[in-house]
Amino acid sequence: MTVQFTPAPPGTDLGPLPRRSALGLWLQFTLQWLYLVPWIAFYELCELGTIGECVAEDSWRKHVLTLSRYRLERRGTQQEWEAWADRALEVGTRTALHAEQSKRTENAAGNRRYKHKEGEPTTFIRQRYYRGIGKGGVAALAARRGWDVDWNSHTSRQVHLVRRGPIAV
Repeated sequence: MTVQFTPAPPGTDLGPLPRRSALGLWLQFTLQWLYLVPWIAFYELCELGTIGECVAEDSWRKHVLTLSRYRLERRGTQQEWEAWADRALEVGTRTALHAEQSKRTENAAGNRRYKHKEGEPTTFIRQRYYRGIGKGGVAALAARRGWDVDWNSHTSRQVHLVRRGPIAV
């Protein structure tokens, strides 16, 4: 099945990113237990970066380099990376659609004095989920779900996605 998606601007690298170093991964895996508790407490209390993000793990697990993710980073195949990114996209796109549908339902009910701004649902996926498939792989996975990569607002560490088309209320 061929999936169509908005082409990237010329010069955009769509291929897989380089693997992380074995030493860096090993150090993160072993030393994370020293900084983990204060980091999670700070991150969760301040609610940093949790809105609209594609995640494949539960709340606090996204901060931990689990053994399965360590193995994926070291020796993961393209199919394993696709499954990992697809799981993150499933959560992120579902959450973004639900948030936009909630806004539109409230607007339709007329319960608010001021309407929510209706727009296209957006989300983003971080580099740790698509390292093995690249931005082109994310674009193909997102297109299967009816989403497009916003090539104008993507950064080197994350890819922004926008839902195109009608949204059921």
